[in-house]
Amino acid sequence: MHKKNTRTLGVLTALALLLSMAACGVQEGGGRALSAPEATAPETPAPEPTEHIHDWQHGVCTICEENCEHVWEDGVCTICEENCEHVWEDGVCTVCGASCAHHWDKGVCRICGMACPHEHHDPNTGLCTACLMPVGHSYINLVCTRCGEGPAFVETTKEYPADAAAPTDRKGKLETYHLPRTGGEIISGARDPEAYEDRKMLDFVVYTPYGYDPAERYNVLILTPGAGHNAHYWLERANRVSSAFGRVRGAELLDSLIAGGYTEPLIVVAVEYYLHDGPEQSAVYFEQNLRWFILPFLAENYATYATVDEYGILVPSPEHFALVGASYGAMIGWQILPDCADLFSYWGLLSGAFKHNEEMIARINAGVGEETPIRMLYAGDGKLAPGYSAYRNRIKQVTKECA
Repeated sequence: MHKKNTRTLGVLTALALLLSMAACGVQEGGGRALSAPEATAPETPAPEPTEHIHDWQHGVCTICEENCEHVWEDGVCTICEENCEHVWEDGVCTVCGASCAHHWDKGVCRICGMACPHEHHDPNTGLCTACLMPVGHSYINLVCTRCGEGPAFVETTKEYPADAAAPTDRKGKLETYHLPRTGGEIISGARDPEAYEDRKMLDFVVYTPYGYDPAERYNVLILTPGAGHNAHYWLERANRVSSAFGRVRGAELLDSLIAGGYTEPLIVVAVEYYLHDGPEQSAVYFEQNLRWFILPFLAENYATYATVDEYGILVPSPEHFALVGASYGAMIGWQILPDCADLFSYWGLLSGAFKHNEEMIARINAGVGEETPIRMLYAGDGKLAPGYSAYRNRIKQVTKECA
């Protein structure tokens, strides 16, 4: 009984020892038992940030202060619904590309400040179909580029608008220049009667409109008077314009026409010439003075579309220059027209004819081409003037047979 208990006690002791070793990870033979790694919970990925919904005000988000990258459609951003603050250039916004819905006021848009180009007009009323301002025909090869009609021979009396000569404080400026008869340096100053009487000088007078800006560019109108008148006749002398007005100085009439929106601001130059043996000879010297002295001087000293090259030679811009002559001045105009189409695209020849139809037609056809077209030729005369019928028939033949 004692031996049995002793054996039982030994077995229990051995079992306790084995259990203790197992709990400590010790194997028989002194090795250490491998144990399974402890289980760990999987890592939870961080949530991705979500973009907030922008709260746009005046093109800036009130939450993140981000500026909207505008996508414009009809002047409104499709993202933030902000209206474009237009920056206009030639009627088109340089920011969003929208075209201005013009509101015309005397030929100028009140929204974008653009001047109406007068691209189309009613052939009967002469009113621009866009701004309703009166605009003349612009003929190329006897077809008006605005209405597509041919030239009309008007035989009715046309009255000036009642306010065409209305007084205005918007005055232009007159400057007088002297050109030596033999050519050379042009000088400025008041007219010298002695020099004129001795025929040593030619004068020309330059009118610049109210608000003249040397940084801009202006069209130029050259005026030549009739025989017995000088450069000061057109702009400085008071003349009777029509039955609607009293006597009006030319410069004052220009001021009123420009202020009233009847014509655009332009430079007007009244010139004179020396009388020789007939308009043909007078025209030779007159053309030389224009081409080599007066027009280059204007291009260098005034804001015209013409320029001069490095040698001082005129680089003309005929589509921005016009010449109007009356009586003997118109006769000179007819003589220089075929050779001066590179200088002037617009001509007004009033009460002054030429001698030989066929010769003039041949000269015009030879001197005028696609590169130097006559955009408009206005030839007029009073119905009560001597020789009106002959002049009318002559002009009809020329306009019909000139290309």
